[in-house]
Amino acid sequence: MAAKETVVSNFKLKGREILSSYANFTLEGEITAKVTRGKETWTITERNGIPKGTSDGENEAIYIANDKAIKSIEKHIAPLLPKKVTIKSPEDILNAVAAFDLQLVKGAGPNKKNWGGNACLAASTAFFQTLLKASGYEAWEVFADKSTKTFYFPNIAFNMVCGGEHVPGTKQDIQEMFFFSMKAKSLKEVFETGTKFFRQFEKNLVRDGLPTGTAKERGFVFPVKDNFEGLNRIKECATQLGLGPTDYAIGTDNAFSEIQKGEDLIEQGMYDMRFSGGGKKTREELIDFDGTVVNSADNFATMEDPGSEHDLEGHKLMNARYGDRVQIVLDDLVVTQMRFIIPYLCGKKREQRAGNSVLIKLNQAGTFTETRLAMEIVLGLADEKQVATFLKARGDLDFILEQCAKVGVDSLEEALANIKKGGFSAFVSHRSTEGSSEFLPYMPLMYGALTKRLWFKAGAPNGERNLQNYNPMLRAEEQIRARGIKTVIAGFSGLPSGVKLPALAKAKAAPTEEAAE
Repeated sequence: MAAKETVVSNFKLKGREILSSYANFTLEGEITAKVTRGKETWTITERNGIPKGTSDGENEAIYIANDKAIKSIEKHIAPLLPKKVTIKSPEDILNAVAAFDLQLVKGAGPNKKNWGGNACLAASTAFFQTLLKASGYEAWEVFADKSTKTFYFPNIAFNMVCGGEHVPGTKQDIQEMFFFSMKAKSLKEVFETGTKFFRQFEKNLVRDGLPTGTAKERGFVFPVKDNFEGLNRIKECATQLGLGPTDYAIGTDNAFSEIQKGEDLIEQGMYDMRFSGGGKKTREELIDFDGTVVNSADNFATMEDPGSEHDLEGHKLMNARYGDRVQIVLDDLVVTQMRFIIPYLCGKKREQRAGNSVLIKLNQAGTFTETRLAMEIVLGLADEKQVATFLKARGDLDFILEQCAKVGVDSLEEALANIKKGGFSAFVSHRSTEGSSEFLPYMPLMYGALTKRLWFKAGAPNGERNLQNYNPMLRAEEQIRARGIKTVIAGFSGLPSGVKLPALAKAKAAPTEEAAE
């Protein structure tokens, strides 16, 4: 904790090009500032890289060419930094960044197309990181205080199998398949299990004469017979390691926007299972397919993007059918934008909602504060006044209220209250930072003092970029425990309210059945 008042001043911001992990050049923001605490003064430099060649949906923050983004930082954004920031508590950091980000929202244009979403995010994240490091606070201390007795770490999604658009030529329509360790007593144990699982999975591929190469998220790439082979191999691997159905969970990122490409498919509400050769399916048939995936394992716990970004009705149909059985994570449909998250989650009835969880990506929102507010809305932690301020600055408030009225919700206050009552979860995602930065783990670490409904994915437990997202969490666990705070892995209690997995129900009933015998 910061022992004394900290003053940060003389901010200097610049942008530069750095290599991206996807064989490209991307933008990095760097801030240098003077830090004063008591009689001590020193200089601090922090930087954060922005992903390139990843998500580029039409409703996300719009990126501009790197050279233009660098000029935008110099001309438009750097002059907006405050002369100084005085930090007495973490709240001062959040308020300073919110004030800065609000100027970006007002000046950058719709979806930040005028100044560049990459330029805005590079500046915003570097500013937050600079203030946090200067203050002496850790990310997990942002909302933790002296009354904090328990801290929740998120469930970690280890990518084991890649397919779909990530693997041209595959017979798997589903883009990612995950393994989760759900009963670990510590975060270190989660990673111990995850690494054992990864190595065992690799051994099984070698046993079967299959390649052991990995794709973008470092999950394995190998020829599959159909959409279910990867899921079956995850179950096989779990059995080999002695894991029971309540010790682990399975999940997918379907990324089904990729099988609804082209105006004809979108207009007809049709999907083309082009990777597996499964042919065209109606919306209803696709949701039936999603159901077979969900029901392929009693401990199948989470499914992302069960329909395309153009198919709100498909998502609602999925939630109506399976919203009490599985975590349904909205990514392409809402792209970390408050203007979609609020109306798509605020309905009182399950069939009025598009899902029960939201994927959180910094690169989609375009500033740290908008990302933070999106996450807080989903978790029922948002300040209505601050949300309204940003929505008005974006010009989104009227649209949101119009959309909310379609599900019988009359005000922003009612919408946020309904979402809070819903008990939804937030799933923080990789592909949000680049370079040497360890920024991404800040997001789940900040909220671990407030909620257990947290999930996190940064790929398989290998590869330097993935590990620089995971290792800071191990350090945080050590720090938190040293402070005398109990740490808990979210586990199945991290699921959205009302979701009931068959594996848990069977485990609960098992002792009764034995007693009856």
